[in-house]
Amino acid sequence: MGNREEIFKYIFARADEVGYMGLDSASSNKFQDDLENDPELIKIAGEKLLRNYIKDTVLNNYSKKRRYISEDDVLNIFFEKDDLKIIGAKKDLENGLFSIKYENNFSRCTSASFNEWQTVIKRFGKKNLNEVRFAFLTCGGIKRDDEEIAEVKEILNSYSISVFIVKPNEKPVSIKDFFKILPSPFGSLSSNLRLSKSFILLAGISGTGKTRFVREQAKASGSLAETYCLTAVRPDWHEPSDLLGYVSRLTGVAEYITTDILCFIIKAWKAVLDAGIEICKDSNDKLVFSGNRDQLSQIPPFWLCLDEMNLAPVEQYFADYLSILETREWGWLEEKFTYYTDSLLKPNALNEIHDIQKFREKIGLDDKFYDHAWEFFKDNGIGIPFNLLVAGTVNMDETTHGFSRKVLDRALSFDFGEFFPNNYSEYFEPQTQNKILTYPTLSSVQISDLPHIDSDGKKTITFLQDINDLLNNTPFKLAYRALNELLLAVVVFDPKNELELMSVWDDFLMCKVLPRIEGDSDKLVNLQSDRSILKTLEQLLEEKNLALKEDSTLVSKRPDLFRELKDTTPDLIEIPWRSVAKLRWMQLRLENSGFTSFWP
Repeated sequence: MGNREEIFKYIFARADEVGYMGLDSASSNKFQDDLENDPELIKIAGEKLLRNYIKDTVLNNYSKKRRYISEDDVLNIFFEKDDLKIIGAKKDLENGLFSIKYENNFSRCTSASFNEWQTVIKRFGKKNLNEVRFAFLTCGGIKRDDEEIAEVKEILNSYSISVFIVKPNEKPVSIKDFFKILPSPFGSLSSNLRLSKSFILLAGISGTGKTRFVREQAKASGSLAETYCLTAVRPDWHEPSDLLGYVSRLTGVAEYITTDILCFIIKAWKAVLDAGIEICKDSNDKLVFSGNRDQLSQIPPFWLCLDEMNLAPVEQYFADYLSILETREWGWLEEKFTYYTDSLLKPNALNEIHDIQKFREKIGLDDKFYDHAWEFFKDNGIGIPFNLLVAGTVNMDETTHGFSRKVLDRALSFDFGEFFPNNYSEYFEPQTQNKILTYPTLSSVQISDLPHIDSDGKKTITFLQDINDLLNNTPFKLAYRALNELLLAVVVFDPKNELELMSVWDDFLMCKVLPRIEGDSDKLVNLQSDRSILKTLEQLLEEKNLALKEDSTLVSKRPDLFRELKDTTPDLIEIPWRSVAKLRWMQLRLENSGFTSFWP
């Protein structure tokens, strides 16, 4: 056989001449007959080629090249082709499962033969106005009728899908126009206040607006229908399966019984994947999710609100989540990050399921775009998405359960009335507003992360060591995790002066230290001074306060880090020291009833 490249080149040229991709079966067979006996082709090949070689090797390759799109096909559609990045390998383009990145914008893309344009709707699913979606339809080198193209475009446009014709390509357009039409539905989230933990407890009396607070947070940073899930905790919840579902064999085959919470977790993962976050191996050969800071700024927090969370014993039904929460790891190298989490739903549970496609449909992961992610989940399990925030509303009375230190150590506990008070005088015209919160992006602190006011972390470390010295020989002593979380809080709030730094410490005491302290007079005694721990802590805080000013007078007010004034510059709210007031309240409760705790 002669030069293979010349053979392919000649047959490809002949196929283009006759419009091979548009031939019916009879015409296709006749064309193959002609090639088999073509004198010029026989001369190039040095022999008469076998029919099977012409059909199965050369023409099959021709069909693939005309049917499947390449990076060049996609890039040449847009004027800004030099500024675009295709996210996806060659195989992903052939399968119609890829994304395009332009500046900080991402569009989910698919491709199909023009004759199979209906598959685009199946892949993308229902209409979604909050997403830029592109479909590239290949005509296989054949010029299509303009009216036919316009009709298909109109149908797909009605599903909020922008359509481009390739092979032959349409005239180039500007990709900017599509992102102008649809800016990010969430705006940039980079200015929102990042929490140091992704699990919070909101404690307070009934009717103070704890559940509404979570709802308003979701509304402020995302689409309420997409990024908010309210689940009422039932008193009979005792197993993690009450949250995540379970495998049932009542029908004779293994079927997974899903829950709203599992579906919401998957929805959060989809937002991560839609932003172009990739699954890859890190330097230690560990599978991680990888992206950059710009992508994070477009991914909204997904708020899961567990209403009346302690109606059931949290340590039981929430055990899996509490354990997996501590496995999450963030790694940063300049503007790029990696994220790792152990699995919440184990791979063996997924691999037991009889009808995988049915399960994928139930959890909303049936789109072919998510095939790669599904393979990852099937092999590694489904972990906690980094953009998932869990908020539990809490009432403490005779009908509810208390919290063990395992729970408290993994949560930020807010006395809701202290952090987000109800002000009757502002009922009609609110003067203040809560800051918009979002998910953490650090799991530990490097010294280079620390703010200038505590650039080596020594002030913060000394403060916590002084607190811990008072808690020695008590069940309330703090472990290494507490220091890591206080340093995270310092990085998150980025204090600019000593007063702001001490305000971070003040809120840390309220959220992480005081919720651990409870008991009677014997349990709360400080063995070194024979006074209660509460009084010795208050004295220590007073000493820290006195050191703030050169004249050693008490500073009575501090900035509120979680609220701000509306429509006012500066927007700073000044409040009394939260932890001092709480310590006095707990001490008074101890003296009056012989027992005290943090919870209102």
